[in-house]
Amino acid sequence: MSYTIDKKLYGEILLLLEEQYKKERAGKEEDMNFLIDDSWMGDTAVTENVINNKGLWHIYLVFSHYKNPLLLIRRAISVCFARQKAFVHAAYMRRLAAKDPRGTLKMNPKDYSWHPN
Repeated sequence: MSYTIDKKLYGEILLLLEEQYKKERAGKEEDMNFLIDDSWMGDTAVTENVINNKGLWHIYLVFSHYKNPLLLIRRAISVCFARQKAFVHAAYMRRLAAKDPRGTLKMNPKDYSWHPN
């Protein structure tokens, strides 16, 4: 099966790509310093994130700073076949990874101001 696009559409795609190329800028090296300087991870709240994708339950841990909720890292942990096993595994991994085992560092979901527009 072959796909073709007409010349007008191809021209529009090229113009949009050119506009995007002109607008984008390379990031600065200091923009990624939070990954190198990981001292902020001492004050992180750990939450689990379990997602079903094509019959597999993917387990992620999200480490987010309790004062700056947009300073976060999401790490893949494991994959399970059963839903219940995935949630139990995620809960254990969250407790193991938490810097504060008492669980006093909590994130407020309202701190993330998402705007769908």
